[in-house]
Amino acid sequence: MIFWALRDIDFKVPRGKVFGVIGRNGAGKSILLKILSRITEPTTGMAEIRGRVGSLLEMGTGFHPELSGRENIYLNGTLLGMRRRQIDRVFDAIVDFAEVHRFIDTPVKRYSSGMFVRLAFAVAAHLEPDILIIDEVLAVGDLQFQ
Repeated sequence: MIFWALRDIDFKVPRGKVFGVIGRNGAGKSILLKILSRITEPTTGMAEIRGRVGSLLEMGTGFHPELSGRENIYLNGTLLGMRRRQIDRVFDAIVDFAEVHRFIDTPVKRYSSGMFVRLAFAVAAHLEPDILIIDEVLAVGDLQFQ
């Protein structure tokens, strides 16, 4: 039996607007966000996105576990098409927000889930993507972060 999680979807989100996707478990929300984030290719059809996309989907998406927090910041910035000096300008703000100063040169696989998601969020927000896609990943972290 074939199950189509997404079918006949067509929508536009105007610049500067917030758009939410709500539905039951298994409705295809996460698959849609992965397609929009260019992580997964659609089986049929296409997704047209204009601008740089930053994503916070599942824990670990976009970060290499063997690389340090510092290296992951630069890797993600590079993947977004930023130059090193652009990343340098926001680097301290990312580390300050994430509160990982002591651990910035530690591989992120050694971070707690809260540290990891704070750094991922700080990177996504400070690297100034044109489009920021967020799934349920922000349900983790400490109370202050949430």
